[in-house]
Amino acid sequence: MDRLRPRPRALALRHLLAVAVLAAAVATGVGPLSNPAGVRAGTAETMEAQLLTLINDARAKKSLRPLRAWGRLTDMAGDRAYTMAKNRTLAHTSCLSCLFNSYGVSRYSSGEIIASTSYPWGSQAATSIFNGWKGSSLHWAMLMSSSFNYIGLGVSLSSNGRTYAAGELAESNDHTKPWARIAGSSRSGTTVSWSWTGADILLQTHTSGLKNFDVQYRVGSGTWTTIRSGTTTRSISLSGRPHGTYVGLRVRARDNRGYISNYSAETRVWVP
Repeated sequence: MDRLRPRPRALALRHLLAVAVLAAAVATGVGPLSNPAGVRAGTAETMEAQLLTLINDARAKKSLRPLRAWGRLTDMAGDRAYTMAKNRTLAHTSCLSCLFNSYGVSRYSSGEIIASTSYPWGSQAATSIFNGWKGSSLHWAMLMSSSFNYIGLGVSLSSNGRTYAAGELAESNDHTKPWARIAGSSRSGTTVSWSWTGADILLQTHTSGLKNFDVQYRVGSGTWTTIRSGTTTRSISLSGRPHGTYVGLRVRARDNRGYISNYSAETRVWVP
């Protein structure tokens, strides 16, 4: 169980211009639920993940895209929750825009929701916080927004056993990596062919879109060699491959803002 865990600041103060800021000065204090979930111990990260799942499940029912976690917002929310738990006070910061700027969060709009609950630390507290936000029209409108695309969630336990939570929301440019994977492979004699696929993960707003792929090849367990860089093709055939060995391919994707996925799992083909 995490008690008053410190959450280090991720970034120094930077001067970043926001096109617009939506400061939602709303808060909620949540007491016991009539039918709470069963007790489940957990870490703050487990509870934050539970909250994100509950929020995104509700968004899916409204045909909205999931809110994506963003490290800078998560750091901010964790620090906010820790500060409120330390002081045992549920309160918004006096300057929300200043707070976002201090974490280097560039955005078009932003908002904050906070809550506290007396339910036991773990699943019950997370469920209580979510239901409190759901029961508040102001909080719920923010969580079900068709403009926000990123969120950070933080929870912390006060010395008197009360859980404090913060949610930091932003409408921002795409900061999410695309994805890529090998779609298929085949062999004809010593000619080996692969195909691949990938996409930029769709956000509620400001998805940058897929740009191209990098393709790497190797023989056996040898060194990877880049054989296509920045290609928009989705297949390749290599003839004259060496007999009696495996040959492998892997790919990665790049979006229009320059974010690059990890390389996919290798797909190997045996050449007899």
